[in-house]
Amino acid sequence: MKAVAASLLTALVLVGAAWANGLTSTPARGGTALSPPCPQASYGVDGTMGPVFCVVDNPVALRYYAPMGRHLFALGPNASPQKVLAALKADYPSSTEPILCETYRLAAWREHWHFPYSVASAAVTTLKLPVGWCREPSFASVGD
Repeated sequence: MKAVAASLLTALVLVGAAWANGLTSTPARGGTALSPPCPQASYGVDGTMGPVFCVVDNPVALRYYAPMGRHLFALGPNASPQKVLAALKADYPSSTEPILCETYRLAAWREHWHFPYSVASAAVTTLKLPVGWCREPSFASVGD
């Protein structure tokens, strides 16, 4: 009984310490996890903001880009590359190239889209965007 009480007390201390140190409980897609807060947002002269990625997708970035990427963010994790291209096309008139790029990268990172080809490169032809307008997000590191 003492071991159970000690374990419970340790867990409460750890949760209290996490809360006191600025760690927040962030809902994940499959449950709840403790993760550090994102750094303070900064805004660029081209209309972009960051960081887009933290340990989790940045809630400030999601709120900022959501109105400009309504079609992209409406897609789920099982979207096809064709649907993503159609959403990019639908969102482009209310956006700029840098904002469209960040919106695409955030949606792709959030939904873990993995396609057999680069949707950003396909958008060059489909939307007549300049070559190199956007890099595909890297899922290997959060800070990409």
